[in-house]
Amino acid sequence: MRSRVFFLLLLIVASVGTAIPSFAQTTGDEDPVVRAVLFFSPTCPHCEAVINEHLPGIFDEYGGKPDLFFDDTLPAEEVAFYEMTNGTLDLLLVDVTIDAGANLYLDDIDRLPTADEQRGVPRLTVEDQFFVGDVDIPAELPVIIEDGIAAGGVPWPAIPGIEDAIAAVPGMAEGNQPIAGQATDDPAAELPAAGDQSVMDRLSQDPLGNGLAIVVLVAMVISLIAVPLIIHRGTLGSGPVWLVPVLSIIGIAVSTYLGFVETSGAEAVCGPVGDCNTVQQSQYATIFGIHIGILGIIGYAALLGFWILSRVGSGSASDFGAFSASAIAAGGTVFSIYLTFLEPFVIGATCMWCLTSAVSIVALFWLTAADGWNAYRRLVGSDPGDSQRSGSDRPVSQRA
Repeated sequence: MRSRVFFLLLLIVASVGTAIPSFAQTTGDEDPVVRAVLFFSPTCPHCEAVINEHLPGIFDEYGGKPDLFFDDTLPAEEVAFYEMTNGTLDLLLVDVTIDAGANLYLDDIDRLPTADEQRGVPRLTVEDQFFVGDVDIPAELPVIIEDGIAAGGVPWPAIPGIEDAIAAVPGMAEGNQPIAGQATDDPAAELPAAGDQSVMDRLSQDPLGNGLAIVVLVAMVISLIAVPLIIHRGTLGSGPVWLVPVLSIIGIAVSTYLGFVETSGAEAVCGPVGDCNTVQQSQYATIFGIHIGILGIIGYAALLGFWILSRVGSGSASDFGAFSASAIAAGGTVFSIYLTFLEPFVIGATCMWCLTSAVSIVALFWLTAADGWNAYRRLVGSDPGDSQRSGSDRPVSQRA
């Protein structure tokens, strides 16, 4: 199940109890304060990198360890706004998976003319500028802080509704006077864990995309059962021979694009159905530290290579190629079933690029299964009469 568990913030509290001006501009003899808004999702690995790996060092360099404020009187699943501040850098953290946070995020996008060209989180907004991703934010934030301090401070960005967001964090509207329970006082401060959404809540977040994902999921499960049964009856052929390389190339292209999105933090082009960026920014975009897109490239390329070996090789080499291509397609189908299940039922969003890959791999499973099974039988000696078949002597299902 998906758990909206917030990532650990490695913060050491400097001084709880110091009044820090928050919403008002700094004036007079007050030290300049740089204020910015950081939009994030608790399941986004790029957000985790910014908050866990980069922000602690930036706070240390500019003002020291921050305090963390939030309204702990709310249920964890309703906490949308957090403040991290050390008197020099003042960040309003906004969880875009909560309605109030999502509304502020959309208002910020609407107010900036070019913002729609680069959606996604993590997103840092400073006055009328914004930066997206775990590369641009760590690179730009120190420059912003230095320039802001030299200029006498930076006000909160003029996002519609930001006053309500600030008022929702106890301590901010009152000048950050710490309130018991709201400021962190532990060397390893942790944002509170939010409760799980129900399955229906997740499905309702993207009903059209999630509905399509369920249809594809059911088709893949049926295929995984039906293909062995049809092979056992001896009625499954290979279809047009050109489909295997075409579908493999489509799979490689889709996986390459997803790999780029996952590794660069760039925004995916999603189209009118689904929410690709939510999927690609989730914790399920990697497995054992490897991006799913990279695994897809390797899998499709290996399948295509073994299929070519089955066409140009002879004897056991050809059979090994056919069996290996089929085994990769079968394994890819099982893995795609797992990934497709996660989208509607765990993540609550569907990626059309991912569904394209899922359809491609299950089609390849249908196309390669019969030849793979026959090749396996010859390799293990249960069909010795066919052990030397190659080229024009291959079964019709293996010929162009």
